[in-house]
Amino acid sequence: MWWVTWRQHRAELLVAVLLLACVAVPLLITGTAMHAEYTADGIAACVANPDGAGCGQLVSQFLDRHTEWGNRFIWASVLPVLAGVFIGAPLLAREFEQGTWRLAFTQSVTRTRWLVTRLAAVGAGVAALALACSVLFTWWRAPLDAIGGRMRTTAFVIASPSLVAVTLFAFATGVFAGALLRRTIAAMGATLAVYLAVRLPMEEAVRPYLLSPLVRITEPGVTADTGWRPDTEWIVADGWVDATGHRLSTREESAIVREVYGGHEAVYGAGTPIERYLAEHGLRHYAEYHPGSSFLTMQLVESAVFVGLAAALLAGAVWLVRRRTA
Repeated sequence: MWWVTWRQHRAELLVAVLLLACVAVPLLITGTAMHAEYTADGIAACVANPDGAGCGQLVSQFLDRHTEWGNRFIWASVLPVLAGVFIGAPLLAREFEQGTWRLAFTQSVTRTRWLVTRLAAVGAGVAALALACSVLFTWWRAPLDAIGGRMRTTAFVIASPSLVAVTLFAFATGVFAGALLRRTIAAMGATLAVYLAVRLPMEEAVRPYLLSPLVRITEPGVTADTGWRPDTEWIVADGWVDATGHRLSTREESAIVREVYGGHEAVYGAGTPIERYLAEHGLRHYAEYHPGSSFLTMQLVESAVFVGLAAALLAGAVWLVRRRTA
């Protein structure tokens, strides 16, 4: 059974490995150079001791050279949907569309064993490729993440727990769509639609509140520049709060800015008119944030959600196939 599964899907696996190799070679070359520069130019020393002389300028120059390429790893979020559309969706849909499932079910293996073997073998291959991509991408970005933290979108998306879990979810979505619709093209379209319908809200609305954010309140006019520091926090909301704890709405904040600046361009920072206004009227700054130490916990929580969804979808696909082929 394993041999048959290998023969049926070896082409997809070999193509995926070849593509991974094509991506890995330039990343290994450029990543090795960036890691060497990170150490030789004193950036690593600045991260360890931000009070060192000239650290702000050194870090700024390093980021100018490498941030643009580092941010392009956000395209790694496309990898899971590719696995779902081009591997998961045709896995069962093609069998039903071409009628080859009848031959498979006349063999000596049971239907459940046939399904579980195929899903386990292909799913494990997809997960392994996602893990390899994650390890490679995370290694490349390590110097950038040491400076800017891993809570931002790109670093979070490519981390191993998240990327593997989301890839399994996309794969399972494709498998379920194929078992339900029994048409390859229709299953591929449905997989894309469901993936986006789940992934985008998770990115924009759910992830910031997977854990309860911490709240920091600061007095106006105390934001003096203390020099460069690694920015590892993720601020999910900020604004102004009055003495009663009421958080001002965007409309209320805009009205204050118009009152202070009279329609002219607003200027923020310690010692500015807006800071004096806040102090005179008992207003303070607040920020909801996740510290860098919450990264792993948030990764595990989000990954558990996607793995749970993947398990439910695969179980549903098995049930559909058994029910419709009984």
